[in-house]
Amino acid sequence: MKIKKLIAIIIAVVTVVTLGACSGKNTAVQSPDGINKLSFKAAMSYKNLKELDGQTVTINGYLATSSPADGSFIFLMNLPYQSCPFCKPNTSELSNTLEVYPKENERFDYTNQAVKVTGKLEVAPSEKEAFTDQYGYEFNFKIVDADYKILKADELGENYALWAKIAESDIVNEIYKMYDYLYFVCEWDKCYVDSWTDEEGSHSGFYLFDSDAKHHLWDKDGQYHYAAEDGYFEGIISKINAVDPEAFSDLTENVAKCKTLSEKAIKELENGNYTYEEKYLEKFGHEDLVYHLNKSDELTAEYDALYYEFANWLGSWEM
Repeated sequence: MKIKKLIAIIIAVVTVVTLGACSGKNTAVQSPDGINKLSFKAAMSYKNLKELDGQTVTINGYLATSSPADGSFIFLMNLPYQSCPFCKPNTSELSNTLEVYPKENERFDYTNQAVKVTGKLEVAPSEKEAFTDQYGYEFNFKIVDADYKILKADELGENYALWAKIAESDIVNEIYKMYDYLYFVCEWDKCYVDSWTDEEGSHSGFYLFDSDAKHHLWDKDGQYHYAAEDGYFEGIISKINAVDPEAFSDLTENVAKCKTLSEKAIKELENGNYTYEEKYLEKFGHEDLVYHLNKSDELTAEYDALYYEFANWLGSWEM
């Protein structure tokens, strides 16, 4: 019985260039040939993106292995060896990823090598009218009429070897799993089960009770038991340090802050700092208890701040 999450989609931050706090500075660099060089590193506002709408841009990255097999488009990332487009946990928002579409009647061939994409930037009509792809992912911009070439070794940045090392370690995937857990402890009152079955048959769904949250955290068959063990966060930090403690110190600091937030949220659950009321649930067609964490807004804000800090770090690596 897998739980689901209910969280608002924040269209303004659906793509890598808007994941950090927006600086308001246009960070695309125009080359002598009139092509604008985009970067995963910069935090760029929707306004700045809109100013480049329709212009030719170029960006370096990797094809995610989950890119459609028919070559109809690709998920481009700055991280190699990854199979998923790295959505923000519990939403359809693309994180550290952008979508690239080929020229009409053409298809992309897959490669695991670093590539340089060139194409036309297409920006959504407004921040509230995001594009949606065939998988349901939402994003503020895409590159169309594009092609790519494989980058040579001398075209890669000086940090390439270090970046490849962190990618090969699978630490980034583990941190995404950590954030999935962190979302749960901060917002379990927004999580629900679509339906459930017992000896009497199938039943409509429900929003989690406090007992359900405790089960998923502390029972051995609980969905998030993996993160409730002592030493979980320290283990992630140790793995990062094993790669390079100095180069990735920002990442270890982020994980340490996640541990602090996790402990704070767990105390809210343990101390019963929540209320509940019985109300009719239109989603499920029956009355039931609905729980609400007393510090829900505070915990959510802290979670979002840490996630965007991580996403900004993730987008800071360039080739």
